[in-house]
Amino acid sequence: MFKVLIVDDEPYIRKGLVNIINWKQYDCEVCGEAGDGVEGLEKMETFQPDIIFVDINMPEINGLTMIRRAKDLLPESKFIILTGYREFSYLQEAIKLGAYDYILKPSKIEEISDVLKKAVMELKYVREIENERLKLQKNFEESIPILKEKLLFDIINGTQLGPEEMDTQLALYGIDFSDYVVMIVQMDENPTNQEEAYQRQLYQFGIINTVKDIFSDVYEVEKIVLNTKEVAFVVQPLGQERDTIHKVDTYVEDMQKLIQSCFDFSVTVAISTVGENVHELNEKAKECYDGLSYTFYLGKSSIILYKDLDTFYKSEDPSEFEHHEKKLIHAIRTGNEENVRRILDTIRHDIEEKRGEPEQVKNFYWNLIYSINHMRMSIKILENDQKKQADNLTSLYQLIEKSTNIDELQELLEEVAKTIVGRINQYNKNNINVVLQNAIAYIHEHYNLPITLNELAEHTYVSTYYLSRMFSKELGKTFVDYLNEVRIEEAKDLLQDNGFKAYEVAERVGISDAHYFSKLFKKYTSLTPTEFKAQVERKN
Repeated sequence: MFKVLIVDDEPYIRKGLVNIINWKQYDCEVCGEAGDGVEGLEKMETFQPDIIFVDINMPEINGLTMIRRAKDLLPESKFIILTGYREFSYLQEAIKLGAYDYILKPSKIEEISDVLKKAVMELKYVREIENERLKLQKNFEESIPILKEKLLFDIINGTQLGPEEMDTQLALYGIDFSDYVVMIVQMDENPTNQEEAYQRQLYQFGIINTVKDIFSDVYEVEKIVLNTKEVAFVVQPLGQERDTIHKVDTYVEDMQKLIQSCFDFSVTVAISTVGENVHELNEKAKECYDGLSYTFYLGKSSIILYKDLDTFYKSEDPSEFEHHEKKLIHAIRTGNEENVRRILDTIRHDIEEKRGEPEQVKNFYWNLIYSINHMRMSIKILENDQKKQADNLTSLYQLIEKSTNIDELQELLEEVAKTIVGRINQYNKNNINVVLQNAIAYIHEHYNLPITLNELAEHTYVSTYYLSRMFSKELGKTFVDYLNEVRIEEAKDLLQDNGFKAYEVAERVGISDAHYFSKLFKKYTSLTPTEFKAQVERKN
């Protein structure tokens, strides 16, 4: 309803207007009457009417003077002049003062009603415009936190915004950071299914509310949700609490304990150095991410201050750990399990001592595990199914990607390295056995011929050096010793037959020189062929 005030020094005019107009028909109601300009101004201030019917000729203050004074009080109200004065000067003055219309007395009801109707239509239009403006303003004000967070998200992530555009938006949202730190809170566990991912959203709200509760007495906090796992906070002291900016980590300890007790999960927190203005926000966020990467060394549920990272070794050489890779690969390739264990221990010690850049260290583990796994796929005794190998490879890389600290990567490296060196060692032993068995079988079949190491190597498809090493390593004797032992054992059997002479036995076991055969026989049996034959005869 629109409120109407009638100001006229003639009571019958006031009563007539109140009674003859169907005010409700025009969404109006008469809120008051006044007999002069002074009373009219008072009631205008009291009732704040939308439409005022005003007579010009009144005592104390005339209508035009009253309108002049009331315009500042009611700039949007409609003043309708209702008077018997017909002078043009009055009409001209009323228009200057912003009067809505001018009606001469006596007036017809229809004339007054038409003017009222038009005034109400304009007021409705203005009110609708104002309501729409207020609605838009309310929507904008309700959206400010979201829009502000979106702007801060873009700045933190380095999204390119023009300086002029950025400054305009910063002013629009009332963002003015100084003497602040950025704090990134990272949930330590990863969701394994959709239900846990939904639960993580709830936990995120818990983190945000906990931070605000813990910090609100001393700090002003702006939150920026970075992803489902991380929330950034811009923390700056309130009022006179500027010195507390260096004590943020003490509040973080309380926050971590509260989150752990309320939600039963842990968070790791990284805190930047102090920023001077909002334009440093991206740089401060990078400091936090650098800090989070050192969870690699410090473990989960840590509080990592960027200023403390100066205590870590920072290598400028990307090949810092490459010498370990070459040694380990060589030890695995040769199947040397003892060397592999020793080198793995050296790698762990070196990584922990030097504490290189986390990304560099992770790449080192990644490349090393990849190289070892490549050897696995080339071993013939392992599975030949390509799909299975591809699945295993994918699974391995997923494990590497999920590793968040040195212990996990070292454990994965040790598991892969020890498994592969064991396989290679077994593979080598199996191959050695096959080659050696073939060589031994050949010797037993051809001991009566002048066999050479070169001939035997050609038969088994290996080098003379390799074959010689296998005899020494696996049998503890040289090829010549083994061949001679086989020949002497055969000779012993033949000598027990009285029908064979010593020189005949020598020829039958592949030794053409009887004298050499006699010396060789004594070397292995401590008896000459003749003495051995006599000993056998005595026993018989």
